[in-house]
Amino acid sequence: MSMNDEWSGLADLLAGVIEKYACEMELDSLPDPDQHYKTKKIKEQYRRFMELRRQMRNQMKEAPT
Repeated sequence: MSMNDEWSGLADLLAGVIEKYACEMELDSLPDPDQHYKTKKIKEQYRRFMELRRQMRNQMKEAPT
């Protein structure tokens, strides 16, 4: 049996399972992944901004006047 035939059998099996259970899994009701990643990126950028801001304030306090 060739490698291509083995993979096509697995692909057919997975396609059958997905087709059988797709309605029950309610995939359409899942949240939008693009919105999730945008929100995650914004939160990461905000955390980084706040960390840099804190570092700048500490440097200003430590700087001799």
